[in-house]
Amino acid sequence: MTEQPEPAEPAEPADLAPATPVPIIDEDRLSRGAAVFEEVYGGVIPAPPPGLLDFADVMLGQLFAEQWARPQLARRDRRLLTLATIAAVGDADTWAIHLEAAVRNGELTPVEARETVIHLAAYVGYPRASPLLLKTEEILGRIERDTAPEPAPDTP
Repeated sequence: MTEQPEPAEPAEPADLAPATPVPIIDEDRLSRGAAVFEEVYGGVIPAPPPGLLDFADVMLGQLFAEQWARPQLARRDRRLLTLATIAAVGDADTWAIHLEAAVRNGELTPVEARETVIHLAAYVGYPRASPLLLKTEEILGRIERDTAPEPAPDTP
């Protein structure tokens, strides 16, 4: 009987990593994507630093440098499509981020933000839209407080 070789042990994840990291997206696309990210979110959330995570680099290089930057749809139209998609999956936290950015960037007025929820309720269902309305009111209240003029000091 011939002796069978022992199976090799599975490689450890560190053994599979290249000796030096290879950028997944070129720096020009990352830079363009980070700039569009800042425009889209208007400071509501910070852009992830390029090179920190492959996932974030792909997001910056593809979603923001390519898709959000395309001229065929206005930024507001892309935002409304994004909000509708977020509503369809019922993600109230992501809704709040995009809604706040839309209002702060002047893409939607408070009236339009509320009307968006009313319109979407018929398509995504009231149970899915109700949390979005609560987030909408929370965001609009915060924006109103942030942008309210300072009260005039009382003068004797």
